[in-house]
Amino acid sequence: MATGWNRQRLIAASVTAGGAQVAAGVGMYLAGVYFARWSIFVSYLVLLICIVSGTWWCVAHRSKDEITYLDALGAGIAISVSTGLIYAIYNLVSISFFYPHFLDEVVQARIAQAAALQQSHESFAALRATVTAPSIAIPNLVRLSVLGAFLSVWTSFFFRRRRQSADPCHR
Repeated sequence: MATGWNRQRLIAASVTAGGAQVAAGVGMYLAGVYFARWSIFVSYLVLLICIVSGTWWCVAHRSKDEITYLDALGAGIAISVSTGLIYAIYNLVSISFFYPHFLDEVVQARIAQAAALQQSHESFAALRATVTAPSIAIPNLVRLSVLGAFLSVWTSFFFRRRRQSADPCHR
């Protein structure tokens, strides 16, 4: 975890970011666009917004101390990993208990995408045997965590703040 951060604020930002990612996923699923090829970019945009707003919230509620690149990077990575973890847990729970036909829908979407690209595809049964809740959740965890870490590398430059000296000659 980033040094000097208020842990409760960072945890709150992380949990809120994970909840936002879940809400985006549920919203896209209910709107019938979850399986659209472009929907992953909505997830990435939500992740970016959560990293920026979560890091900003932590920075805005911090004292006038120096905020280093590593502090902001640590906060962004913590938010990213937490988002990925919360979304993966949501995937496992929702697929197991609330969306009983979700895995079949994943397979149907993959077959439709292959057909649209005029690619050969496996049979439904063969493809369905490889699609499981963990095969959905784990890649989501990794994807959100890794992409979020890369996004945090870039966004952290904007959150650096140096300690202001009392001597006006050293500003």
